[in-house]
Amino acid sequence: MKTRLLGALVGLAISFALPIFGQEKDTVSPEIRQQIEAVLRKHEEAYNRYDAAAFAAGFTQYAIELSPGGVASGWQEIEERYAPVLASHPPKESFKLLQVCAVGDAVCAIWEYLHFNTPTKGHCATIYVRDGDTWKIRMAYVQ
Repeated sequence: MKTRLLGALVGLAISFALPIFGQEKDTVSPEIRQQIEAVLRKHEEAYNRYDAAAFAAGFTQYAIELSPGGVASGWQEIEERYAPVLASHPPKESFKLLQVCAVGDAVCAIWEYLHFNTPTKGHCATIYVRDGDTWKIRMAYVQ
């Protein structure tokens, strides 16, 4: 009986400890989270200035963006995708970072966007990689 109770307690302790270890290796430092937030702010500002070139500059040269409109690869194609959209002056957007986790040397960021003056809201999952002294998007999935 005591052996069963001891086994149950050890099992319970392990079940509480394992998620903690799993979270530690995937977390990013507060400094990196702040860097990603700063890059996201620049991305948001470019969108709200209707500047397709500055918006696309937040992507790596060979980035891929998947959205309901299809696939765009490379920052030039991404700029070409957004140029007519931003030229039409869509409602301004607010970007909000929801979650950040490490994926090897990259960072996965999940954020939501909200169109001002409309009820439109969506989410984006991005993979950021270091590009020189900043972070840029290597892959984005826009929903």
